[in-house]
Amino acid sequence: MTRRAGAALCAALCFVMAGRAASACLAIVARPEETTLASVDAADGFRIEYIHSVTRTPVVETYRVDADAFVQTGIRFSEHGPGLPTQSDEGGSFARIDDAFVMTMQRRFDTIAMRVHADQSPVLVAGDRSLQLAAWGNRSLALVRPPSCAAH
Repeated sequence: MTRRAGAALCAALCFVMAGRAASACLAIVARPEETTLASVDAADGFRIEYIHSVTRTPVVETYRVDADAFVQTGIRFSEHGPGLPTQSDEGGSFARIDDAFVMTMQRRFDTIAMRVHADQSPVLVAGDRSLQLAAWGNRSLALVRPPSCAAH
């Protein structure tokens, strides 16, 4: 391979990888200040784990990052409570597996807004990174797709 062909291949791969990183990135933003608190590479998806405020049982929500949205792909919980689904979306499934209710879905969001409280132990897990979402206090947060990703 010539030096020029090698440089062109490298440039093309860098462009593809940069696009993948930007589209698979998420930022945790303080509301209403709109201050970025952290950025996370979510190329392999992410999950949000917390203790339900009423049932006091664990809930795990799974997501992936598409080019234009966050997509909620599943939710798992052991006891029904306010805000938890009771049936699947069209094309999804709702099943009892072991001691848990497990739902698959394809719910799309531009932004994921949430109110976090330390009592619920909210955690965002992406790859080998785990962030305690109440580390910034009991407050409103949003997960957004930033124009570029500098994971910190």
